[in-house]
Parts: sequence; C-alpha cells; structure tokens
Amino acid sequence: MHGLPASCGDGALTPTGTAQLRGRLLLLVSIVAAVVLVDQVVKAVVLDVLEPGRFVPLLGPSIGWQLVFNPGAAFGLRLPPVIFPLVTLVLAVVVVRALDAATPRFLILGQGLVVGGAIGNVIDRVVRSGDGSWIGGSVVDFVAWGSFPRFNVADASITVGVALFLLAALLEERAQRGSDAPS
Repeated sequence: MHGLPASCGDGALTPTGTAQLRGRLLLLVSIVAAVVLVDQVVKAVVLDVLEPGRFVPLLGPSIGWQLVFNPGAAFGLRLPPVIFPLVTLVLAVVVVRALDAATPRFLILGQGLVVGGAIGNVIDRVVRSGDGSWIGGSVVDFVAWGSFPRFNVADASITVGVALFLLAALLEERAQRGSDAPS
C-alpha cells in the first residue's frame, strides 16, 4: 500500500494471512482446473456423439444439442486469433495478483469460473487449428437454445463467473452505503 512492498505497509501478511492466501490460491487453481477438465471432457464426448450441424432435441423443438465450430469470440464476433490467448493470459495474471487473504470464497469461485472457461476455449483454439496458425482454431459449441448462439461448458462458466462478480460488486456497494449512512 502507498507504494511500499506488502512487508512494509498496511498489507503485510502475517503467517496466518500467508496460509489463508495459499488456501485461496489453491481454491482458485482447483476451480480453474475443474472447469477446464469438465469442459474438455464434455467437448470430447460431444465430438464423438454429435454430428456437426444436426440439431438433437432435448426439451422440445428449440432446446437441445447442436455441434458447431465457432471461429469467433462471444456470439461469433470475429477478432484476430492472437487476441484470445492474450486476453486469457492478462485475465489470469490480474486475477492472481488481485487475490489476497481476505478475498471472499464466492468471488474466488467467480474468478475461477471465468479463468477456467477462458482457458478451456483457448485450448480449443490451439487443438483445433483451423487457419493454419497455432491459435486460429475454432471453439466447440453444442448447447442449442432457440436462435441464441450455441455455447459450451466454458461459456456457461464464464457467464456464471461474471454474474458472481456483479453480485460481489452489488453487495460491496450495499455494504459501503450501509457503513456511510448516518447513525
């Protein structure tokens, strides 16, 4: 704090704080690893079971499975392929650097879901190289919901993680307003 290293300022870690930070980092890494593992296993199954482009109804005529390969970003937006791993790397670094011994567990869950989902989709781009570059591949999407763009486990994880971030911000704002209120 105030430009000083953590050992010299208000943010100094005690042995208990260091252990808590390690525990939170382990939790974050575990969530990221679980999201990546589930995402990649489900995608492997989907690739074995579904025929590209063919809709398989699950809940009526508009909710089901449809294997598509998305070369773009969210909602099929086209961006240069190098953007995806760079954004994922920056995101992971920012999340780890922001982590401290007091980070609430539900916020760590949100962070892990977002980072894990981003990594899962970057893995697709590397493994399924489409344009000849090592990062130009497509993401495997398979959840069909009406005319909404197709998505996958990684996309759902990112969405839930962002919702947790927004909830954390809302709760923080409420707590701040409550502490600023006159007595």
